Amino acid sequence: MLKQRLLTAAVLIPLVVLAILLLPPVGIIALLTVVALMAMWEWLSMAAISPLMKGLASVSFVVVLPVLLVQGAIDQIIMLGLVFWLLVSLLIIGFAHRALPTAIAACFHNKLFTYLLCLLVILLFVYSGVWLHGIAGHGPLFVLYVLISVWLADTGGYFAGKRWGKHALATKISPNKTLEGLAGGIALVVMWSVIAHAFAAHHYFSLSHWIGISVLTGLVSVSGDLFESLFKRSYQIKDSGNLLPGHGGILDRIDSLLAAVPFFAALLWLSGQF
Repeated sequence: MLKQRLLTAAVLIPLVVLAILLLPPVGIIALLTVVALMAMWEWLSMAAISPLMKGLASVSFVVVLPVLLVQGAIDQIIMLGLVFWLLVSLLIIGFAHRALPTAIAACFHNKLFTYLLCLLVILLFVYSGVWLHGIAGHGPLFVLYVLISVWLADTGGYFAGKRWGKHALATKISPNKTLEGLAGGIALVVMWSVIAHAFAAHHYFSLSHWIGISVLTGLVSVSGDLFESLFKRSYQIKDSGNLLPGHGGILDRIDSLLAAVPFFAALLWLSGQF
């Protein structure tokens, strides 16, 4: 399994990095749209939503996204991402070690709720990614930064958890994740933030401010991972799909990014620098 994960990552990571650095804005929109639609399809499939409804959901995404990109109120959409993922994080913290109340659990099995939730999450992700990439001067680098931060948080969490993990992070959601793993992942994020600050981020932020943004983003990325795990657990599903060998589906690979990208974008927006 680990070998498959590494081989898949070795192929995908260079392609993703080149796409972020070289694609024009319209190319980034197209790339994120394709990824988002694939993730949406997997998400709705887990909820056993019919192909017809999945098709309609995809059409609704394609219709709404351009409207938001052209006419959307940037501050309101960006702040919605911040508030939404803060609320999700509170939900994760509150029910990390105890079962969800029946009313909340039932929402995950409601097809309309699932469709609306999925559409909201995917739209916030794509909109925020496009906004980040479009920041004058260092936009593509900011996107690359948050991607690497999430990858490091995930990698550090995996290996630190395997080596030192003893205390469960969320027994009712993802029993294999540990507090030690979380600490290991955040430690890598801090190191990465110091390096990035020395090369570019010092143009915009003090070191302490930049580390704070990075750590908060890393923590919220874990909420994204656990939120998908919470949904999968309610359907007793291990992976959202099997498209990527050793990684599961597209949704399994971008679940942390779905939270981290909007949250990181919101923190940059709040800084007043952009």
